[in-house]
Amino acid sequence: MTTEDKFVIMLAVLSVGVLVIGTIVSKVLSTAPPKVIRTVWPICALVTAAAYATFVYLARINVKG
Repeated sequence: MTTEDKFVIMLAVLSVGVLVIGTIVSKVLSTAPPKVIRTVWPICALVTAAAYATFVYLARINVKG
């Protein structure tokens, strides 16, 4: 298995994890007041973007080609 294949599998796991965590957070926040949602939504978006950006950074360092 090549390094590229390993990173593809890790990206798939990361994507499924983000989907599952997002679903759980949305269920918890479904009854929350709008002020809480307006506070939590941007934080979740930033954490998700940071996770993907970190993954891409690490992949670019480790995958040669």
